[in-house]
Amino acid sequence: MRYLQFNNICIDTHNQLLIRSKEQISLAPKVYDLLVFFCLNHHRVISKDELMDKVWSGTIVTENAISRTLVKVRKVLDDDPKQPKFIITVPKKGYRMVAEFIATDNATLTNGTDESANEPNEKVAPEINSKVLTENSTNNNDSIDKDTNKVTTSKKTKVIQATVMLLSIIAIFLTWQWLTNSTVVITTKQIKALTREVAVELHPSVSPDLKKIAYTKKQQDKRSYINIEDLKTHNKQSISHPRATLSKPVWSPTTNKLAFLYQHNHVCNIFWANLSDIKNKDSWQKISECGTDSSPQFVFSVDGQYLYFNDRQSNSNGYQVFRVDLSTLKKDIVNQPITSGLGNYSFDISPNGKRLVLLNSEFSPQTHIYTLNIETSLLTKTAQLPYLMRSARWAHDNSTIVHPSPHPAYELWQSSLDGNKLSVFASNTSRIKQHTRINNGEDFAFVSYLRNRDIFYQENSEVYRSDNEPTIQALDNSSVMDYLPTLANNSKQYAFVSKRSTTAEVYLSTLDKNEAQAQQLTFFNNPVKIYHLAFSPNDKQLLIQADNQLFIVNLSNLAIEKLPINNTSINGASWQDDQNLLFSTIKNNDWEFMKYNITQQKTKIFTGYQGGIFSASDKSYYLLADESGQVTKFDPISKTALPINLTCIPSFKDRQLNLVATATGLACLANKNDKALSHYAFKTQQVETLPNLPKTIDFDANATGFIYTKMTRSVADVMRTSTK
Repeated sequence: MRYLQFNNICIDTHNQLLIRSKEQISLAPKVYDLLVFFCLNHHRVISKDELMDKVWSGTIVTENAISRTLVKVRKVLDDDPKQPKFIITVPKKGYRMVAEFIATDNATLTNGTDESANEPNEKVAPEINSKVLTENSTNNNDSIDKDTNKVTTSKKTKVIQATVMLLSIIAIFLTWQWLTNSTVVITTKQIKALTREVAVELHPSVSPDLKKIAYTKKQQDKRSYINIEDLKTHNKQSISHPRATLSKPVWSPTTNKLAFLYQHNHVCNIFWANLSDIKNKDSWQKISECGTDSSPQFVFSVDGQYLYFNDRQSNSNGYQVFRVDLSTLKKDIVNQPITSGLGNYSFDISPNGKRLVLLNSEFSPQTHIYTLNIETSLLTKTAQLPYLMRSARWAHDNSTIVHPSPHPAYELWQSSLDGNKLSVFASNTSRIKQHTRINNGEDFAFVSYLRNRDIFYQENSEVYRSDNEPTIQALDNSSVMDYLPTLANNSKQYAFVSKRSTTAEVYLSTLDKNEAQAQQLTFFNNPVKIYHLAFSPNDKQLLIQADNQLFIVNLSNLAIEKLPINNTSINGASWQDDQNLLFSTIKNNDWEFMKYNITQQKTKIFTGYQGGIFSASDKSYYLLADESGQVTKFDPISKTALPINLTCIPSFKDRQLNLVATATGLACLANKNDKALSHYAFKTQQVETLPNLPKTIDFDANATGFIYTKMTRSVADVMRTSTK
């Protein structure tokens, strides 16, 4: 048995996938276990006690775990508890599956295809050869005995196989030669500005007729909106919404319409509107909804019939690429690689409309490049790179790609589909991101940006005072990004990340102004993006959380060790004690909270929680259980869990946990729209805001004070390449 099937719904029991029509949904472990148990026992009522015994065997959970998991099961089945098609609640007895799922080795979906339809049909050629040889053997049966027949069959098989292999090699060579000859290596181009305003311009999109540019405009303390600018007169019209942020404008290639992203609290939609009436919100037409934790990219097909976009259900899911028929608004999913980890986070359609290029990554800082033939749905892997390529767009030649250089990017590169760098397309003194193709057969637009964060320190006594301006100490800052500061527990040392040497590296310094001189601790060979730093409780080690990698710096001899944790999601890393780390990971699109011993390399899993920290002051864990942001105190001695009067939203930001232990309590952003940090005092069990600190979770605290960052400069302009 490989499948459990009912009509157009099928569960792949090998890969923990639910397949409905052409859509494949990865199932979290407990969702999968519960669903399979229901399907295998569809003929009877199942009690809650039996579910806890069979599905959560060996784990202490409450009935609430069943309810939460059952909600997820119904969601993947598209089942309504008020009008159930699959699972009904039997009062005072339990639950029953009302659909009869059948175990089978071959799935045939009513409204789609089974997963094996996308697998290469490796057996076709051998079966045809066998048939030909059998016919030849039958015709000559009178003159050839059985042993001779076997030898002849074997020889003919080898000849045919060799011929097929030779023809395949010739075809591959001719294809490679054609691609090589058709590839035009782009020479380095000049750069000129398309926008030069105060504040930040992002996500540029030049109209197909080259007369207008649309882009996202961001200003401090305002919701982002869209500017549409005439490139000749520079006249602008702005499209905004009083409650929502608008961003990512994209022009239709065949109509005078603009698509854009609409986000407000838990609402995410892709709209489009006619340019002539776009300021009228009632004229906006919804193309598709998107996940609240998603930041989708979208692009029109060349004929304007479809909109392709990527989306993810939550921050524990990878991105999947979908296609919407704009005449019917019917959505389907395209053939694509596995969507765990980041999933298919960047993609583009070729200028001739024939192929997609997809960037795929799981949890390692690696990039897999795929192409998809749109007509045949043939998916081909072309490269695997040892770094995370941030985005990619087809070059104008339909055979190569243009992408930013490795992080932090100051260049646009042209590369072949196998990942080999062909040329430096554009070079800039500022960093580069969000490049798009201009419809002139030659050029690209992109965002050129500069950001500078500086690090500041305040003593504890001044953090809680609102009657006067606090004394703020600026630390060892450079003219570029200095960020992710962390304080030592028992000394005046602090560590931070800086891009003063171009790449992101870790530095060590002191709060003493007379001795302050930053010492570089890391010299990474490959570009590394860093998300968090933390001193061990005895201050002898420094933890570095990078792109799903953990490093430990021995501060006595400055030796650096990479922990052997591979292809694993790593979020919110912290110390429990001098030997044990805490961090959150994602397994099968569900959160797990783990303890990791750095000496024994052993892990222990805390079930039912997204993440948390350990507070040395009261020897307790403080855990975030779900998306509600509710903080729960867990006493490891008494084994009791008690919600406290603190809410932290979001749970994570840039892979940092939105929760920090101070000497007297806990601090976090209570809401992403708040203007200050909230502080929960252990002594009074009350929450108060910290008015003298900015709105950021890029901070740390110890018994003496707070260290944090503040944006001192942020500019982003839209540029374009040019041959003139």
